[in-house]
Amino acid sequence: MSLLNIGRTAVLSSNTLLNTTGNNIANINTPGYVRQRTEFVSQQFGLGVGQGTTERLVSEFSQKQLRRDTTSAAYSSQYLSEASRVDALFSNAANSISTGMNNLFQQIQTANNDPTQLSNRQLVLGTSQSLIDQFSNMSTLLSDQEQFLNQQLDVYVKDVNDFVSQIAAYNVEIVNYGSSAGRPVPLDLLDKRDAAILKLAEFVDIQTVDAKSGEKLVFMGTGQSLVVERGQFNLLSMRGDPDPNDREILLTLRENADAKVALSAQGIGGKMGALTDYRLQVLNPTQQQLGQLGLTLADSMNQQNKLGLTLNGTIGQNLFTLPSSKGLAFKSNSANSSVIVEIEPGKANQLPPNNFLVKIVDATTATVTALDEMGQPYLDSNGQPDLTKVKTLTSATGFPSVTPFTADDANGDLFGLKLTISGVAGDEFILKPLSSAARELQMATSRAEDVALSGPIRGEYLISNLGNGRVEGVTVFNTNPADSAFLSNGLRDGPYTVTYQGFNSVAGEHIFEIADNTGVIGESRFTTNNFNNMFENSTSVPNLKEQLGFDFSLTGIPKPGDIFTLDFNTNGYNDNRNGLAMSALQNESLVRRSPDQQSSAVNLYSFNQSYGIMVGNIGERTRQARTADEANTAILEQTTLWYESLSGVNLDEEAADLIRFQQSYAAAAKIIATSQEIFDTLLQSVR
Repeated sequence: MSLLNIGRTAVLSSNTLLNTTGNNIANINTPGYVRQRTEFVSQQFGLGVGQGTTERLVSEFSQKQLRRDTTSAAYSSQYLSEASRVDALFSNAANSISTGMNNLFQQIQTANNDPTQLSNRQLVLGTSQSLIDQFSNMSTLLSDQEQFLNQQLDVYVKDVNDFVSQIAAYNVEIVNYGSSAGRPVPLDLLDKRDAAILKLAEFVDIQTVDAKSGEKLVFMGTGQSLVVERGQFNLLSMRGDPDPNDREILLTLRENADAKVALSAQGIGGKMGALTDYRLQVLNPTQQQLGQLGLTLADSMNQQNKLGLTLNGTIGQNLFTLPSSKGLAFKSNSANSSVIVEIEPGKANQLPPNNFLVKIVDATTATVTALDEMGQPYLDSNGQPDLTKVKTLTSATGFPSVTPFTADDANGDLFGLKLTISGVAGDEFILKPLSSAARELQMATSRAEDVALSGPIRGEYLISNLGNGRVEGVTVFNTNPADSAFLSNGLRDGPYTVTYQGFNSVAGEHIFEIADNTGVIGESRFTTNNFNNMFENSTSVPNLKEQLGFDFSLTGIPKPGDIFTLDFNTNGYNDNRNGLAMSALQNESLVRRSPDQQSSAVNLYSFNQSYGIMVGNIGERTRQARTADEANTAILEQTTLWYESLSGVNLDEEAADLIRFQQSYAAAAKIIATSQEIFDTLLQSVR
């Protein structure tokens, strides 16, 4: 009987081995299938094969490594896919805003060569329209990509929730089977659970922990729970507060929707993390820098055009219309609270590429804080709020107030913003003046005559002067009739005359008398022969330069009694002085790099430098993403091969095992046949 029992157990064990091998071969193309192996122990006292156990061939270490590398590869692939779209957009020479800006300044220079030609001025306006169309097209494409990104996030949130639900359901099934020898867990359930966890790893960075009950607990890389014992969390994609275009990702317990945890936009990992990081690192900064560049260019051109004379002989006006926007109110704000945001004319060069937080502190005080790329206030080196990037506003009448706030400190640096605030203490707003600025710029005029190429002031000397003094360096900085000597087509109390009185040897000063058409209004004194900024050096009339809105210098050496006249440049059609100043804007540093204090020259860029840095950042991010994608793909391939070397089905190995187990089965059957022959012989011998 012992020999028969040995043969019986040998046949059964060989049959089990054949079944295991056959199952491996049958599932070679089944996604997520893990190779199985059956192991037996011998019975005591040489009585055959003992209990066999079928298990999966899987290494926990290689499995975790595979998940980690899957997350990294999915992240870099998704990031590269998104960044490549913007990179292709801005690397195309046909879309180059830099080329458009250069064309505009080239047309201005052409107009300067012959200011009397109306057609040249018309080309300036035509090129300007083409340029703002380029700004609008590029900004619209970025906005479209943001909407597409939001749609992807919504889809990915649904996919993540599906896989989380699958894992939680598999956990329940596995626990219900228990872990007894009589009711082992079906190995296919473990395979399906691991496959779902691996798919989940494509979307977010995860970690797993084995519970004593047999469940797999799943956590995000940042520590938040996704699958807990007998429960799960779901992701929610919600419209942001206060900006509905900024998707907020929340975790909520499935059994209790009130239990919510907000996820940081960074550190999510996987495809979802790639989308949120791409938004923060490429999409938002590009949109903001594009809007900043468009606003600064338009405002600079406006201000310079208003310092010149049009072909009609009047003071120039705006060439472009700058857009305004509304602050985004938080849901917790009081009813009817609002902030209207405009760009202070002439101060767009104070505008950094940032969003801002406005908070009404009390009945008369509000603050404006520059926000970093994460939408948080800047911190200093000690981790405390950086107060240099926080501006304080005071309302004389209290809030709600409709008073436009334009300055809050001695330098008037309110980031170039002009605010109209209405609300109560505690109300907060997010300001995004740059997010749509590039696509909302418009031309303020279509009349070629409105391009102001001429200087509005003409400086002359009397033919009867005895010295060789000449009027040079006439500078105009304010033509607003409200606070300067300029009228729309003339000078108030003009012309202005400056008469050299001679050198006072006692005081050691050169004395110049200043008069308008009503009489003497003051004098200027110089201790050297450098007669620069005549009105700025007025000793008898403080702030004469600011009152008039212009200044000039004298070259050469005048004689006592020499008279110099400054008058409105009537009929100055062939003058291009303001046009030259407009051309010079191309190379001036006018674009603010950051909300840091503007005292540092490195905080300002020219138009082309600003655009080049923006495009360079896109290209660098794309290059880094491409390099990371190549590296992560190669690493994932190696890890997959490593994992498959143990857990994957190898046909050659399984075929060899199949032959070996067939032979062992045949041998086991021979044992049974032999025991039968022996038993028959024994029966014959006793008959």
